[in-house]
Amino acid sequence: MRRRPRALPSFWRNITGPGGIKDYAQRRDWQLVLNACGIPYVLNTFRKREYIYVPPLLEHYALTELRGFEAEPAQDRTPRPLPVHAHSVVAIFFLLPLILWHGWRFGWWAAPDFLPPPNTWLGAGVLDNVLLRVYGQAYRLVTALTLHAGLPHLWGNVAAGALFLPLLARVAGVGRALLLTMLGGILGNALAALLRPRATLSIGFSTALFATVGILAGFMACQQKQRRKAMLPVAAGAALLAMLGTEGENTDYAAHVCGLLCGLALGICEAWRLRRGWPALPQTVAALLALAVPILAWYWAFAVRG
Repeated sequence: MRRRPRALPSFWRNITGPGGIKDYAQRRDWQLVLNACGIPYVLNTFRKREYIYVPPLLEHYALTELRGFEAEPAQDRTPRPLPVHAHSVVAIFFLLPLILWHGWRFGWWAAPDFLPPPNTWLGAGVLDNVLLRVYGQAYRLVTALTLHAGLPHLWGNVAAGALFLPLLARVAGVGRALLLTMLGGILGNALAALLRPRATLSIGFSTALFATVGILAGFMACQQKQRRKAMLPVAAGAALLAMLGTEGENTDYAAHVCGLLCGLALGICEAWRLRRGWPALPQTVAALLALAVPILAWYWAFAVRG
């Protein structure tokens, strides 16, 4: 007979059985499967045992997905070994230009004389979807990634970048990780501007950072042979978006979601390229291109404004 904690609605169904969850690995895998399938659930503790409850209408669906996941052969559960690139921590240094640019704009140190006055940079580079659509100022898709509203905004993105960029560089290489991150941020900004019907202003590197999360999730999902197992990295990416991308009064939720979606597509494409053995840009060329894109975008922005 199944026993339910008193605090839980009696009509919910226990899908973990009378013995509860076996261990941490089972709880992690089951939660990720349920999240990936969009099944609401409650994790509750009763007499020092953990149980997972789902609505009765979804009990059969949940059990079918979980049993299918548990029934996968052990060899199919083992992911293909991911490529490992050395010196992945070097990708962190890509964030230094963001700090330098922010310092020039806010007067931490004097900006070079050949640049326009720093107080004009926000207007020149902010992502304004009206100017983008009406006047074709596509450079704003890039320049907006390099602007931040203040120190908390800047350091939050730098801290997240220091975590996610080396992870991506470990599987894609430093140069391609930087290029994919920049491309994901640009595509995320473009998608967000396309989907917004009203005039909106947006700045920040976080769109590119969530694109990095999406690239990792898409890449790792393609390493799995089973559909249920492939959903787990995607669910983990969505969970990171929910935890990190929805805080703050002025958070641009749409840009974060669009960045994650574009990153997923790029990660799948990168995994497909590796599987097919197609060539890619050398790491050095890719890194130089990733740095050249924002430089050229700002040159365009200052040329238009001047």
